[in-house]
Amino acid sequence: MPFIDTDERIAQATKLSIPQIFAQGGEKEFRTWESKIIAQLAQSPASVIACGGGVILDPQNRIALSQSGIRIYLQAELPILAQRLARSSDRPLLPTDQIHPKLAEQLATRKEWYEESDIQIPIGNESPKQICGRILASLPTP
Repeated sequence: MPFIDTDERIAQATKLSIPQIFAQGGEKEFRTWESKIIAQLAQSPASVIACGGGVILDPQNRIALSQSGIRIYLQAELPILAQRLARSSDRPLLPTDQIHPKLAEQLATRKEWYEESDIQIPIGNESPKQICGRILASLPTP
């Protein structure tokens, strides 16, 4: 099954990096592209789609994702998220000097929508392979 990262698709479609999109058109422009990509992917063959955390801000994205597949929320605690994201330089909404308060604010705002996911998997410092195993074990059997 194909793996698709929505941020990578946005960068391919715009021929710009995520920080460049934010610099040129702001969050609104990025969210417009994000919604276009989600709408396309919802009509595509089955795949694993990795979305940015803000994708659920748009009700149409939540509907499209729910109607076309299984939404999985990988639920990590704030310190773990902050540690992982501090190494990233392509998160315009999370400046490294403000990562904890900004991340806490985002989580509080988005929590309700994250928890609407079909499956919630608490994660810690597991490896990607271990997390994939937990995801597979949580999926309904056909």
